[in-house]
Amino acid sequence: MEHYNDVRLNSAIGYITPKDMLAGRQQEIHAERDRKLEEARKQRQIRRQQAA
Repeated sequence: MEHYNDVRLNSAIGYITPKDMLAGRQQEIHAERDRKLEEARKQRQIRRQQAA
């Protein structure tokens, strides 16, 4: 039960844990994911430009 509530990401609630959902952290978690994805896109673009 602890693993399900505290660790396992649940697809029905946006791939966050039930514990985080109840704590109201979904906006914070999604914002951090978006930031990481944007940084990865920038790094890929830089690597492509350097390879060309």
